[in-house]
This record gives sequence, structure tokens and C-alpha cells, in this order.
Amino acid sequence: MNLQNSPQYLSPQALSASGAILLDVENFPLKLDLVKHLKPYCKYDITIKFAVANWQNSSIYKLDKYLHQQGYQLIHVPKDKNAADAQILTLGASLQLNYPQIKDVVIVSHDFIFNYLHQALQRQGCNTYKVYQQSGNVYIDDFICDRPAIITNVSKLEQQQNNKQKQNPEQIIKSKIERTLVKLSQQSKEQITLSKLCQEFKDKHKKSMSEVLKSHKLSDSPLSFIKKSCANKIIIENKNNTHYLSIIGS
Repeated sequence: MNLQNSPQYLSPQALSASGAILLDVENFPLKLDLVKHLKPYCKYDITIKFAVANWQNSSIYKLDKYLHQQGYQLIHVPKDKNAADAQILTLGASLQLNYPQIKDVVIVSHDFIFNYLHQALQRQGCNTYKVYQQSGNVYIDDFICDRPAIITNVSKLEQQQNNKQKQNPEQIIKSKIERTLVKLSQQSKEQITLSKLCQEFKDKHKKSMSEVLKSHKLSDSPLSFIKKSCANKIIIENKNNTHYLSIIGS
């Protein structure tokens, strides 16, 4: 293998321009898909994500799994005053050296000290954005527009998360199955078989329906679960030992 052609050895010219997030978790302890919300505002796709915190802090430690699933590199700092700020400043100062393709940098914190990092990165040719929560809203400031734009409402976001948490596993899985069947029905004029539904479910959720059901001790088989929990939405027909599914009213 020619190492010079591997991703680690690509020249800056060969890398596609992209964006980075520097997240001060303790300053922004929200379960929010920032990449999705920032897409309309940033010029480049965000591919580099850092989340800095003292992960032993009881108020935010449960966010580590969520942020890891979102693709963040989790960085731990000790319980010292301004430790997270110092770490983010260090990361930001070395971004261009370690990731020369970075052209957008999002700093998620309202701390004044990061204004100096914004200015330094702008002098290096980066577009920078400040994201923060204030007065019940999440704002983005690109330092170009006259005023920050509202990304989302914190109360609305928390309500959505609370509603999701209140749903029990049976309701959540039932909803996923029904949505998957609706999608398949819209894509095909043919009747949907149980096996096709199970395959689509696995492709989308990375686990088979049987695995998900068994992990929650709900059922030994997808067919049994659908008969019991989805009877008000899904019709099952058995033709020549093949089960066909359809949405009621479709």
C-alpha cells in the first residue's frame, strides 16, 4: 500500500472543505442534533465534532452516550475552574494544523472568552459561528448578520424529549413497525410480506425486529407482536404460508 495515498497522508488540496463543532457541554447541556439544525446556516458539512466536559458531573454525564452516537469525540477535563474553556481554546488554536480542510467552525458556548478564538480563526480564513441558549431559545450568530437567528425553542425541544421518554418500548417499536410498513407500501404496488418488512426494519434500525423485541421481553416473534400490538393498524393475510401485511385504510 502506498501510504501517501491513504487518508492520513492526503494533502490539504485533496481534502474536501468541511466544518467543525467545538461543544462546551456544561454550557449547553441539551440533547440536540446540532448538525441537522446548523445545515441551513453553515457553508460546509460538519465532519469534525468535539464535546468537552468533566464527564463526572452529575448534571451532564448521561449526555456522553448521546453525543458519542452523534459522532462527537468526547474529551474529559478535570473539575477545575475554566478547564473546559482552556481545552476548547487549545483545540480551536490547533484546528487548522490538524485539520487543514476545516473552513467552518461552530463554537457552542456564550462565554466571552471565545470571542478571541473566533477572531483568531477568522484571521486564518475560517467562517465562525457562535451557538448558545438564552431566554428559552437556541441562537446562532455568524458575526455577519445584524442579529442572531433562532435555531429552536428550548422548551419545545425539552417537551418533545419528555414526550418521547414517556413512551414505553412497546409503543415505540409499534410506531417504528407501522412507519416502516407505510413507507414500503408507498414505494411498492405489491403487497408487503412479513420478511420484507423485517428486512427493511433491520436495514433502518441496524438490529433485527426479533432482536429488538427480545431485548425488551415483548415477544418471541415479529408476527406474534404485530398480531397483538398492531391489530388496530395492520391487517395480516396468510397466503400459501406467506404472510402479507397492509395498513388499515390504505
